[in-house]
Amino acid sequence: MHPEPSPAARRPLVVGYYGMENVGDNAFCVVMDWAARTYWGAQEPVFAAPPIVDLPVESTGMNPRWYRSRSVPDRVGWVLNKAALLGRSSMLVFGGGSVFRDMGPVSEKKLFSLFSRASGHPMAAVGVSVGPFLSPAAERRLVEVLRRIDFIGVRDLASAEILERAGYPGVLVRAGDLAGLLPEALGEPVPERRPRPGGGRARLGVTLLGVDHEAAAPQMRQREEALIEGVRRLVLKEPVDVTVFVFNTHPVHGDERVSDRLRASLDGLCDIRVVTARDGVRACWDEMKRCDIGLHMRLHGAIFAYLAGVPFALVPYQKKCDDFLAEIGQPESSRLGRVPEDPAEVTRALAGLLTDEAVPRLPREEFAERARWNFTRAPWALRDGPGQPAR
Repeated sequence: MHPEPSPAARRPLVVGYYGMENVGDNAFCVVMDWAARTYWGAQEPVFAAPPIVDLPVESTGMNPRWYRSRSVPDRVGWVLNKAALLGRSSMLVFGGGSVFRDMGPVSEKKLFSLFSRASGHPMAAVGVSVGPFLSPAAERRLVEVLRRIDFIGVRDLASAEILERAGYPGVLVRAGDLAGLLPEALGEPVPERRPRPGGGRARLGVTLLGVDHEAAAPQMRQREEALIEGVRRLVLKEPVDVTVFVFNTHPVHGDERVSDRLRASLDGLCDIRVVTARDGVRACWDEMKRCDIGLHMRLHGAIFAYLAGVPFALVPYQKKCDDFLAEIGQPESSRLGRVPEDPAEVTRALAGLLTDEAVPRLPREEFAERARWNFTRAPWALRDGPGQPAR
């Protein structure tokens, strides 16, 4: 006999930083769709997102026309579209990511909070980071909304501490990044660790970052030059082929320009594959599993590599990257600075990955279990359901 799901979980509306052509955010949708059905008994999870490769079209409720621009007509259409989805939902869930850093005086988060209060439908947030806030005003507004959320699963200790200091009154769980459940959501076990390449050619997977709002332009140029030249020198020195992952294909915020620069710098030197957000989350995951080592700026490039058992170096361009490296116990030998200054530093780190036997201290199965807590420890988790102890 199957456990009876809570009415609140029947048709959750999942919101986040979606529709921006980002593999990491799309992976949150893939995991949420699977986990909400598996652990909450959701029948019709709907995503406030335009259609993406990896979800059934009926699960994505936003019209892509509203993402063309930030013009007044498109913004109005975008808000009205979300309001219509909200009206048909049984609860609202913030699904993954750094969605609680900034909030202006007129924000959809305020709309969500008011609707929840008026309708009695619960609000939840799973796999999220809270802060660092971009301004004191944003902090005040966000704390007001956060205090009205019934259940929050955070992906890092710093977020839990912020909520505790703010006197958050709801159910708080120190969980993990939603992407920890990606293999299971795709119907796979956590892969075996990649063996160190022997006498054949190794494959390096790379994600670069097209836009960094927290770095000055000279720093961005210096970092870009060091990473691209560092990879080129590795290819000249070692038998290495390269897969370029374009984790964000957004025309303004994406990574295509810098990824094209990397590809062009390697032309004729090695075999080059390119896989992008347009190919989908599963395609990026499958290609990541074929890599032997990794160099990543995109946080979820590093998380995919970690889950795939692929040794990697992550350039920690934001605090969330440092938090991830600390959480998994990344070996010191694989660390790079926020702005590598010398291509030789990059080449040395990557060459070391080919032979270094050190691995992150945190078992990947434990990382996945922490991600699961976002669902199994929620108030509407199925009684005696999958991964849920009897009560």
